[in-house]
Amino acid sequence: MGLLLSIQRVLWVACLVVQVLLMGAIIQRRLARRYRFFLAYLIVQAAAGVVLIQIPFSTPAYHEAYQYYQIAIFGLRAAAVAELFELVCEHFPVISRIRFALAASVLLPTALVSLATVRPADSTWQYPQTLAVYILQFETTVLTVSLILIRWFLTRFMSLSPTVRGNVARHWTILTIYFGISGMVALLGTLVGPGIFLYTGVPMLAADLVCFLAWIHGLQRAGEVPAPLIISLQDAAARRMLRQTILQHIKKAGR
Repeated sequence: MGLLLSIQRVLWVACLVVQVLLMGAIIQRRLARRYRFFLAYLIVQAAAGVVLIQIPFSTPAYHEAYQYYQIAIFGLRAAAVAELFELVCEHFPVISRIRFALAASVLLPTALVSLATVRPADSTWQYPQTLAVYILQFETTVLTVSLILIRWFLTRFMSLSPTVRGNVARHWTILTIYFGISGMVALLGTLVGPGIFLYTGVPMLAADLVCFLAWIHGLQRAGEVPAPLIISLQDAAARRMLRQTILQHIKKAGR
């Protein structure tokens, strides 16, 4: 157990260092305004990590600090996803008018299903941070599933073009994986108890480290504005007719 905690601590420090490098890369590549909420999330998370790493994991002080940390980043996680959704909608002007309805139609059912199906076991309430873990699991599940569903809806179901490319596409993929990993680990903590984090900490931190490195490598200044997609006039007309038909069905269903 001592060796496992030592490895976890080394990975935690590595993640903090790489997070700082990622924040510097976003600022240096002049992407801070486009990804302001994601950057704010990274800043708060890194600052909280610096505080938490100095507190022994098994102490009440750590549990209390962890709960404050979850409260602090709850809104920033959601804001980072909303920011990404707005960037994605820039690639699909046809859905600009219905983007709020589309987001609500994905978020509400996902939230209801998550509330109805996943509840902490009675035995897990003995841990002081169970509520914070449950809130983390709920939010990350909703956000991750929503990112996946919106991607499927736009790129597969509606086959809209041009497709998402450049930084937005990379950020979309990495953020989905990053929240997905966090959600799965939080789900284990919800069902089994926060004590499971002693065993999931190393793989989760290793996965987070890979995601941070992927962001540093993937987000480039030149990749922020994708080149326009050139298609034939016949193909463009056919796709417009398809989009109009589907949008009409969506509007009728909403009424």
